[in-house]
Amino acid sequence: MPSDSPVKTSTFNTLPILLCIFTAVILISGFHYYQLSEDGINMVCEGNSYGEDTNDDLDLRLSLKTKNKLVSLNYQFFRQEKLLGKITFRGALDTLDVATMTYRWMIDEGDFQLSFGQKAMPTHMASIIEVAKQALEQAKVASLDMHIIDMDSAKGYAVVQFNPGNGIWICNLD
Repeated sequence: MPSDSPVKTSTFNTLPILLCIFTAVILISGFHYYQLSEDGINMVCEGNSYGEDTNDDLDLRLSLKTKNKLVSLNYQFFRQEKLLGKITFRGALDTLDVATMTYRWMIDEGDFQLSFGQKAMPTHMASIIEVAKQALEQAKVASLDMHIIDMDSAKGYAVVQFNPGNGIWICNLD
């Protein structure tokens, strides 16, 4: 039996929902940026480098520390657990793209040291060192992007990609 009472319809306004989502994204981004500047990021990554000759294969360790938007990268290379040398880069945060979780570091200082008694570097490592040296000498600053592919703070790990270099590292978070 039909009813003559009017049917109640409700209108749905999406503007408040979009505003809440936008506000949440800004708050999360701001919190992440604040956490970077205050607490910093500390991670240790391990990897391998392979040359044309198996005698040139190296074990690598990369330590990254940030504090107050400053970054220090300590890149060490080993052969059979013997430290051959290290490169230390220092710089500052230029930008953080929250959408892609990519940090852009502007590196303006670098040091290279061979271990005591070490006379030569494997060819592929020497070329990496030379490219970095020339970039800092010519431009006085070099851009380094760190893209966080995956991170689980509770489990203490991150998967990151550095560009230039395009290498993917598995890192332990401190």
